[in-house]
Amino acid sequence: MIALVVGFFSGYLSGLFGLGGGLIAKPALRLILNEPALIVVGTPLLLNIPAAIVGASSYGRRGYVAWKYAVPLALSGMVGVLIGATLTPWLGGSVILLATAAIIFVLGWRFIFKRDEPEPIEPQSVGLASLALGGAAIGLASGLLGLGGGFLLVPFLRLRLGLDMKTTFGTSLAVVGAITIPGAAIHYSLGHIDLQLGSLLVLGVIPGAYLGSKMAMRLKNTSLQTLFGAILVAAAVSLGYFELAALGS
Repeated sequence: MIALVVGFFSGYLSGLFGLGGGLIAKPALRLILNEPALIVVGTPLLLNIPAAIVGASSYGRRGYVAWKYAVPLALSGMVGVLIGATLTPWLGGSVILLATAAIIFVLGWRFIFKRDEPEPIEPQSVGLASLALGGAAIGLASGLLGLGGGFLLVPFLRLRLGLDMKTTFGTSLAVVGAITIPGAAIHYSLGHIDLQLGSLLVLGVIPGAYLGSKMAMRLKNTSLQTLFGAILVAAAVSLGYFELAALGS
């Protein structure tokens, strides 16, 4: 029951904020279910795929997916995620979870205090090489940390490309759905995925992602941006604090 509830809320926040869902599930799996660190790294990848598909479909029907960015980011990201996932065992689960906490804290803080509304930029002002490099770097971090990449895709699409928040979230979900698949395959081969736990998470994530994406359509871009930042900071603080406590015990 706990896994189903975690899956539902992960899916809801995924659809609302353009994340894969793993970013929200990780603290819950580690702190509530007390799963081993590397299982916490790998298993949430399973829920990223349906969460991304459901959310991206909802955003896409309303024109909130920028496919001219999504396709090159996804293709290069799939290469990066294979490399990152392969490197995971060399770092260890606790190091990866602490790195995740630090990165998402900084990004969340920036979203809270960056309140301007940049206009979307013209597609020709962003070169294919820049998109490929960005996608590969995001994929590398995604595979290494066991995340769908939305925690980096959203800042990249918003702060680097200047997309509005709803198009940012929709595009992020479209890319997450693609780059998660090879990462999940590698982590499964490494024994970092609990299929039973992952299946329960997936059952909860599908309705959650649908309802979350519906709610996002009703909120203003500025509200979405502030809430997104607050969610990242809260997840980072809880994950980092309890992981440090576990290491010290």
